[in-house]
Amino acid sequence: MKDQAGHTCDAKFAGVGPTVEFMSNMHKWFVLMDVSNCQQHIHQNNPDTKEFSDPDDSRLQWLELVFIEYIENLKETSSEDSFLTKETYHALVFTIVSNVQCIRLLLSELRFQFVLTRKLSSDPIESFFGILRRCAGCNDMLDVRSTLCGIEKMLKTGIVASSKSSNVSSSTSFCSSRAIVGSNVHSTEITPSPTVKLAQQALRDVCTSATPFLPTADMAALSFVGGYIARAVAENIACDKCVALVQKPRGSCATDGLISHQDRGGLLYPTQQLVRLLHGLKKFVDAMLSDRRSLTKPLEACLTHSVEVITSMPVLVCANSDESHRRELVELICRKFIKPLLTNHAFDMTDKNAVRRMWCTKPLSRKVLKL
Repeated sequence: MKDQAGHTCDAKFAGVGPTVEFMSNMHKWFVLMDVSNCQQHIHQNNPDTKEFSDPDDSRLQWLELVFIEYIENLKETSSEDSFLTKETYHALVFTIVSNVQCIRLLLSELRFQFVLTRKLSSDPIESFFGILRRCAGCNDMLDVRSTLCGIEKMLKTGIVASSKSSNVSSSTSFCSSRAIVGSNVHSTEITPSPTVKLAQQALRDVCTSATPFLPTADMAALSFVGGYIARAVAENIACDKCVALVQKPRGSCATDGLISHQDRGGLLYPTQQLVRLLHGLKKFVDAMLSDRRSLTKPLEACLTHSVEVITSMPVLVCANSDESHRRELVELICRKFIKPLLTNHAFDMTDKNAVRRMWCTKPLSRKVLKL
């Protein structure tokens, strides 16, 4: 309507006042029910998007007094056909009353520091769409290709985490990184097999090498995954020094080209030290899978032997001298990176075996090319 200010003197605009009021009230209601973080009101310069931290907030009073009264007046003055459906009306009033009471309960009795309303009214589908936008670099204009890439990233990396700026746990419908607790991996007393020794030596050679990386597609992909590993570390490790070891500001490194091409302000950039470690872990897993028939528990075996090697080298050493603290960091990185690799390998083997099974059951007459 602001863009059409020059036409408001026209007679057709004489009765648009109620329509504009309805649009304004509904827009404000949607904004109040979609408060998602603590910085939104700063970036958007909109006080309505600020987190709820006061039980006597004027926005809560507007919801339960002004807005509900407006809906009631609209119901009385409108015919049944031109008003909201009965189900929509009851759902709207129920959502307002329940959310206002829930916010006041959390702030006054349960002593929450703040409340974000998006978690109160979003279902797993909306959460899934939000994660897709986040995977695409906080892009709100997703196309089919970006959506498919986001789904593929979630399936491969397994990293679906709640926002660091929120005070609520993530939905149980997703595998949140907050719910993953690093298990205590103890080194086995059994003598490692030759395959394990070769895998450990490959990991040790890559981590201690001083040769710079070549700007290849494989290294760019490792750097892209390293950004998600850095996010997982930032959300699970409460140590700024550890986060600084795996995360860096945006730069002009050639291996970060894949990240910068899709970044819209929400992606992280891994350090060269983390990328080198992931490169070594990739070679380590490839060597371990060469003798996969002897691995009864591949994930635990890879974690045990890789953590043993990494903790013995000067890699990702935090200023905190606590050995358990560094081991927790190393275990988190190894688990987040190795688990998707094993999953992809299993899917790949399943697809290959499915093709072989089809050829084994195919009649011989159909295998011979008839000329």
